[in-house]
Parts: sequence; structure tokens; C-alpha cells
Amino acid sequence: MKISQQRRHFLKLLGATGLSAATLPLARIAMAEDNHPRRAIFVFMPDGMVPDKWHAQGTGSSFTLPEMTQPLERVRQHCVFLNGIDMDGPGSTHEGGCAKLLTGGPGRSSDGLVSLDYYLGQQFKNSVIQPHLNLNVVPIYHDKHISFDLNGVPVAAEKNPLAAFESLFGADAGDNYVNQRRLSVLDNSLAELNAIRTQLGNVEKTKLDTHLDSLRELEQKLASDDVVACPAWNFNPTGFEVTRTGLWDNPEYLDPQRMELIGDLHRDVAVHALACDLTRVVTLKWNNSVNNNTMHVANTSKSCHQASHEGGADFVRIKAWYTEQLAKLIEQLAGIPEGSGSLLDNTLIFVGSDLANGSWHNHYDMPFILAGGSAGGIQGGRSLAYSNIPHNRVLVSIAQFMGININSFGTEDSSPGPLSGLIV
Repeated sequence: MKISQQRRHFLKLLGATGLSAATLPLARIAMAEDNHPRRAIFVFMPDGMVPDKWHAQGTGSSFTLPEMTQPLERVRQHCVFLNGIDMDGPGSTHEGGCAKLLTGGPGRSSDGLVSLDYYLGQQFKNSVIQPHLNLNVVPIYHDKHISFDLNGVPVAAEKNPLAAFESLFGADAGDNYVNQRRLSVLDNSLAELNAIRTQLGNVEKTKLDTHLDSLRELEQKLASDDVVACPAWNFNPTGFEVTRTGLWDNPEYLDPQRMELIGDLHRDVAVHALACDLTRVVTLKWNNSVNNNTMHVANTSKSCHQASHEGGADFVRIKAWYTEQLAKLIEQLAGIPEGSGSLLDNTLIFVGSDLANGSWHNHYDMPFILAGGSAGGIQGGRSLAYSNIPHNRVLVSIAQFMGININSFGTEDSSPGPLSGLIV
């Protein structure tokens, strides 16, 4: 029986016996086939942009990047810049844009639609420890969500990078901690399954024994010196601490003066969670819609929201600062080897916002960028121009990259399908 068939059969058996499959690291079995999983990262940057200062000028591989996206010049070979993509629906507001961005819905609080990040996480929940890693860098408000569960209920993001790290890697994570944690989970699961075995008939025992043998084989591989260790790194080298833990006690992870450091920590958690196959879907939300934090990190005394209404030099500096953080994310993923390529090759980054033109509060010609994903046939170094194309097709393309065979997502595209010209 092939490994993928074993996994499906074993997970079905676990469901029948009432055990939790979500914590079992069965995705590691796939390493024997050198079949690297696909990942997706959804990056949110607040308050829109100025079109002629954001969008790539030119099409195909012959284009230039204006001031707001100029920091991406050094990673342009990994990026696809999208022009002419709209978010349809009546909700042409900050809040409507948040509701639309990942759901493809009208943009109303009553939509009741699932967001693509949460939906994709659910597709892989039996293969990873955390189906959806949802991170929020220094928000000033605690609503304005972009992630929604299967019932359309907002999904709160983790704002504390130290808590996000501990939830995945534990409080005392070492270089090989991920494998040690998996071994511990396997030990507990084997004990439970052996106990269940005594209650089964002969036919069921035979089936269960087959899968117990597979688990024991995986246990031996994880314990051996030959297993590919999860990449080691020095998390939190500055010794960032959180001493004020109450949400209304001004905890350190909400300090806009340290936004870049906190963002670096969130990015580290996200990248290494993906590299260790602890999750396959990450949402990295910079601040929030209507970001009224003063953006000292971008050398301005104005907030992103205030600057968006003016559209001047301060807004350019702020958006260029955000795209600089995106460039760092792309470089970090590209620097982690995976098979014959890199982690970036197997990861598709989607960059979006709640608005298009920040001072007009519209949703036409959105500031969308894709990066990575070459393992799925997405060729970077291009600017693609469209005209009034619903962004639902971008969402469908992301799902298809992840191996999910759907042809529509959301409600606002009358002729659904993937985005044409993206795969080459």
C-alpha cells in the first residue's frame, strides 16, 4: 500500500476510534517520497495605496517598480505584480474590504462566509499540528478581522509572537525539539492504540496492526540520525520580553515603537513553522485596517491611516516600509533549502489590503502581489495586466496551487475559475 493510501486509511481508523488526528505528525511520512508539501502565506498591509506609486509600470518581464514597491526590486524575480484586479461587492469601505479580502464575498458583516486561509487550513488539519497560524503585528484595534471560520465567525489572531512560538515549539525548544515533540506524540498515540487493540475483533486487529507497524517505523526514523532535522535558528536573539500580559495593560507586543522587531519575531515563527511542517497556512496581518498607529518605524510622525488620506510622501515611506518587510520574508523563505529548490518554491505568498486607492476608499485595481510558488508553475519576475477581473479568481488560483481542486471561491464572480496567465 502506498504511503498516501496508508495515511488516509489510518486517519479514517483514528476517526472511528475517537482519537485526535490533528496532533499526529503523519506529514513527515511524505519525506520518504521527497514530496514537499505546498504552503500558503496571506500577508495583509493596511489602508490601500496610491495606484501610480504602487503598481508596476509595464507588463510581462519588462517593467519598473515605483516608490511604494521599490524595495521589492531585489526580489522581483520571485514576484508577480497584478494590475486590474477588483474586489467586487457593495462594501467599499475599510471594513468591507477586510470582509471581502479572503472570502470573496460582498463585504458585509452578515456575509457568513469562510475565508480562504481558514478553509485551506481545514484541508490539511490531519497532517499538521496547527492547521492555521494566524498572526497580527501590533494592531491598534482588536476587531477588523480578515479571517473567518466555516460559519463566517471572525477568527482572532495571535498578537504575541512569544506565545505563538511557544504554542508550536514549546517553552524550551532546542535545535531538535520538533522531532522530540513528535516522538512524544507518537509514544502517547501508540499507547492509546495498543489499549484499543484489546477491544477489537480479529479482522480489525489485523488492520490496526498494519498501521501500528507504520507508526513504529516512523518512530524509528524520527529517532535515527538520518532524519532531516527541522532547521535550527536563534529565535528572539534580542531577548524581547512580555511582562504586561493583559490586553488593556499595554503589553509590549502592542508597542508601535518596536513594530519592526515584533514583526521580525512573527515572521520567524511563521517561516520556521512552515519549514518544520507544523502548519501549511499562515496569515501575517500587519497592524489592522484604519491603522492609526504612528509609524515611527517608517520615519514619519503620521499614522498609515492619516497618511493614506493625504497620499503624499509620508504614505510613500509607510508603504515602502511595509514592502521592505515583505522583501525580507521572501528572502528568508528563499534562503531555506528544500529538495532541489527552496521553501519559497513550495510556498505561495498573497499580498493584499482592505482598499485600493487609500484616499478614495475604493476596491478597484487592488494592490495585489503574488510571490514564490515556482513549484506550482508560477513564474516570477512578471507584471500581469487585467481589466475588471474579480479577485475571486486569485483565491481559486491559490487553492489550486495548494492542491485543492476547486473552481470557485466566494460569491462575487459570475464566471469563476483560476486567474488566466498566472501558470506558465
